[in-house]
Amino acid sequence: MTDIISAIYEKYPEPPVSSVLIQFNRALMEREAKSIKQNDKFHDINDNNLKEINKLVEEGMWGGKVKVVEAGSRIVEEAGDPYYKYYSNIAGGIVNLFLAIQSDIMVGTETSTYSVQAINTRHYRGLTENYFYRPEGLHWVTPPNVTKQHRFTC
Repeated sequence: MTDIISAIYEKYPEPPVSSVLIQFNRALMEREAKSIKQNDKFHDINDNNLKEINKLVEEGMWGGKVKVVEAGSRIVEEAGDPYYKYYSNIAGGIVNLFLAIQSDIMVGTETSTYSVQAINTRHYRGLTENYFYRPEGLHWVTPPNVTKQHRFTC
């Protein structure tokens, strides 16, 4: 998570937006963080990422100038409708997908079918600020010369 945030700051030294929506499976990450695993690198990475996300949500980005928010399952559960609350993962995923499609900038990973779907949908809507995080930084997926969708590969 820290590498992704660093890549965003490198690409955008000044805030390009007034708020950032972060999408991830909080319940899964918190469940993993509560498990007791010693000397497990994936557990350690999860813990570090969850701490970084919590810090972002609490403090914001760009020195607190930009608020970081979550939506998805949490917003569906807080809406109070028992039907949607029961299906909060599915309904939350739909909410997140629509928010991602309508965002000013999309940053995802190319090994995520979710990110690829959102970026391809945005591409066909003429929304070109779409990036995949790679270890070397953000990769612009939809520059003006791109005429076809990104193909998912893993």
